[in-house]
Amino acid sequence: MAMSRLKKNVVAAALAGSMVIALPGAAFATTVGDNGFTVDKTWTAASNTQLNNTEAFTFQIQFTGATAQGTWEPAALSQDPVQRTLTADWKTLAGAGASANASLTAQQLFAGYDFTAPGTYSFTVKEIAGSNPNIVYDGTEYNVEVVVTMPDNYPESDTPVIKEIKAKAADGDKADKAAFANTAKANDSLTVSKKVAGTAANTQDEFSYTLKIEGAQGSYDYVLDGATGTFDAKDALTFKLKHGQSIEIKNLPEGATYTVTEADTEYNENFAVDGGQVQAGAVAAGTIHDSSTVAYTNEKGFAPATGVNSDTMPFVFGGLVVVAGAGALLISRKRRASEEF
Repeated sequence: MAMSRLKKNVVAAALAGSMVIALPGAAFATTVGDNGFTVDKTWTAASNTQLNNTEAFTFQIQFTGATAQGTWEPAALSQDPVQRTLTADWKTLAGAGASANASLTAQQLFAGYDFTAPGTYSFTVKEIAGSNPNIVYDGTEYNVEVVVTMPDNYPESDTPVIKEIKAKAADGDKADKAAFANTAKANDSLTVSKKVAGTAANTQDEFSYTLKIEGAQGSYDYVLDGATGTFDAKDALTFKLKHGQSIEIKNLPEGATYTVTEADTEYNENFAVDGGQVQAGAVAAGTIHDSSTVAYTNEKGFAPATGVNSDTMPFVFGGLVVVAGAGALLISRKRRASEEF
């Protein structure tokens, strides 16, 4: 009985040994190291203000198949798409500029893929468009080949090695990186201006406004009467204007919408959007496009069409006095001429 068990153990051991011998090179997995291949990302914004250190870019890698080398059967890899995320301190990297660059290494891109046999393994790599309305995402799709071979000292060593990794875009040459460039989406400014009119208007009066933007993201520059500032689109921007002043909000993405609200005053509020028809009211709304404008004109007192206000009244009355005096002199002369005749 004991001898029978011994024979079975010897046979099992022999079979196990023969299985190991039959699978040279397949017993060890090779993972991609940092061999120089990269996925490069360049982010160029409309202004430095729109860069931030929290923006994340997503890339998708997917195994599409493999071709054999000699008699080796390529390893079976999952064809499920996998996403990789690239983050960086973009604004810090850009310095005072509006462009920054960062990369994914080959090790980061191919994490989780094990190459246990020689072959040429093909992948696709592309960027997944994000939701930032200020960015035009790169739609390039690369074919990336990972060439795996046995080492030069095979069969002494039977662990496969990565010979090279090359990327190729459509109609492009092979390269040691997959480069993606994100640029600024079409953008324009919004200008809100102020005028007052009427015999009781005062050009030194200040008028308060609140601006809300929808369909924008991140920070934007503005210029108010020569002074510069920034505001975050998630917050309302409040500002004040006097007669003759204006504010320009820069680099807003085309298609974003805005609402400007003037605080209640003792004036009659009017506005015109993009140079169109004048409307009564304090709330103006529109869509960002080439040279968007909102022109407010507040009226108080009489004769608003002449632009008369309390600052110009002395000149107006002075002119009226001169005209009246000239008229009286003319009438007096005519009377004397009539009497002499």
